Amino acid sequence: MTRFPHLPSRRLPLVAMAVVSLWLSGCASQSGQQADADPAEAFTELGMAYLERGNLPRAMAALNRALERDPEDPEALQAMAIVYQRQGEREQADEMFRQAIAADPGSSRARNNYAAFLYEHGQTRRACEQLEIASRDTRYANRAQLFANLGQCRWELGEIEQARHSLERARSLDPRNPRSYFTLAALELEQGDPERARQQLEIFVGLAGMTPDARALAQQIADRTTNMTVTPGADTQRDAP
Repeated sequence: MTRFPHLPSRRLPLVAMAVVSLWLSGCASQSGQQADADPAEAFTELGMAYLERGNLPRAMAALNRALERDPEDPEALQAMAIVYQRQGEREQADEMFRQAIAADPGSSRARNNYAAFLYEHGQTRRACEQLEIASRDTRYANRAQLFANLGQCRWELGEIEQARHSLERARSLDPRNPRSYFTLAALELEQGDPERARQQLEIFVGLAGMTPDARALAQQIADRTTNMTVTPGADTQRDAP
C-alpha cells in the first residue's frame, strides 16, 4: 500500500475528552444537593479546578488528598493521570489511567483519554483496543468524536476498511463535526481516490473553513488531479457553523 507521509492528518493526536469542565459542570449543577459532600469528592473537585487553571502542583496536592481518602476514586485517578501526562511522567500517567479504568471499567471517557495518551506515545494498537471497548457504549454522549478517533487509529494500523467504517459512523452520529470529513479526505487521497477526497474536503471546508491543513490537503488533491478545485460548501446541504 502506497503511503503519503506528508498528508497533514498523519499522526495528529487523538482528541481527548474534557475531564475537568465536564466534572465541574456536573458539580455545579448539584451544588445544592452536596452541602455535605464527601471529603474525597471535595478534594477531587478542587484538584480538577486547579488542573483546569494549569496549576499542576496544587492539582496534584489536592488529588493526593482525595486519593488518601478514597484510593479507588475513578475521577481522581483519571485527573491524576492527566496531571502526570502534562508533567511528562509517562509511566505514572499510564499507571493512573489503568487504575482509573479498573475502578470504573464503564468509563468511556477514561478509555478515550487513555487511548489518546497511548496513541501519543506510539502504542497505536493498545489505543485502538481501548477505543473499541468504549465504542460499544451507546449511551456515551461523545460517541462521534470517539469513532473519529477510532477511525484515525485504525488507519494508522493499515486497517483501511475498518477505518472508513468508523469515520463514516462518526459522520452519521454528528454530521456537523468536521474532523471525520477531513480524516476521510486524507484517507481517500492516500488510497488513490482524489475525487472522493475532494468531496469530503469540501464538506469539511463548508463546516470549518479553509484551515491551513485543509489548504495543504487541497493542494495535494490538486497535484493528483487536473482541473479540480476545492470549493467551500460544494455538494453539501450544511451551512458553516
